[in-house]
Amino acid sequence: MSGRRMLVLVSSALVAGSALALATQAPTPAEAVKARHDAMEQVGDSMKALGAIAKKQAPFDAAVVKKNATTIADKLGEAASLFPPGSDKGETHAKPEIWANKADFDKIMKDGRNAAVALAAVSDEAGFPPALGALGANCKACHDKYRLPEH
Repeated sequence: MSGRRMLVLVSSALVAGSALALATQAPTPAEAVKARHDAMEQVGDSMKALGAIAKKQAPFDAAVVKKNATTIADKLGEAASLFPPGSDKGETHAKPEIWANKADFDKIMKDGRNAAVALAAVSDEAGFPPALGALGANCKACHDKYRLPEH
């Protein structure tokens, strides 16, 4: 291989590596606040769709349950990594207790994601209420402990 070709390959690898490093850098605190807000808005939208089924405002549909529960699981997984130090400032409803009790908070987020995964696996109407109840109880526990009121 010629020296010039080797230089081009090494340069290309360095550029690709740098781009990957930049793409995987942790978000700034302000970016984390916005990203987790957006993720939780999507969780809320999916919970509304599931709530409509629970309230019999919409028929039970296993595909709808799976789609929305999967969205919740995915977004809770994303949001769990979006509470870096310093992201307790700005327009956030996150309580300072998150950072003081990070291990407990992380466990609750993981439990919520697991409850959403379990809900996504529900294929019959009889299994829906208890699975949704478990997810809802987890969401409530987290909000009660770690979320400031909106108003």
